[in-house]
Amino acid sequence: MNRLAISYPKTLAYLEDGKLKEAILEYRKGYLANVKKLYSEAANTYPVRFSKAEHWCVWTKRLYVLSRQTENVLKAQDSEKALKLLEELRKHFYALHKETKTFHFNDFIYEFRTEATKSKPSKEQLEKIRKKQEKAEPSYLAKKKSKEYTEAKNA
Repeated sequence: MNRLAISYPKTLAYLEDGKLKEAILEYRKGYLANVKKLYSEAANTYPVRFSKAEHWCVWTKRLYVLSRQTENVLKAQDSEKALKLLEELRKHFYALHKETKTFHFNDFIYEFRTEATKSKPSKEQLEKIRKKQEKAEPSYLAKKKSKEYTEAKNA
């Protein structure tokens, strides 16, 4: 799971920078390879931190299907559709984290961005999310790069 958390933002950044070849390579090697491994080795056995997941098998199957769809769209060199599917993948992880109560700071960034981009965002909801961010545990990647995480959080 940690490898997915590292590869996902790299793939996204490459796509947003218009570097399609690099995005495809990163996605295949870093993301898709690890999804395949997770699906083949842990589709029926959840990681301990996700023990509260009611339908782990269903969740991993959906992850695998979305990941393959994203791969096909990347092969077709459709950056716009790939970005939409990557957003679906992020939403899929968010749903798992919500169900299992395993939120990290990056989940609250996602929640904040989702609320802020609504046609009529709720100021109260945005404030609630900001308060949750203050108490949130950093993600694996943030822990690994604690100085950069602290600087980004303060910014």
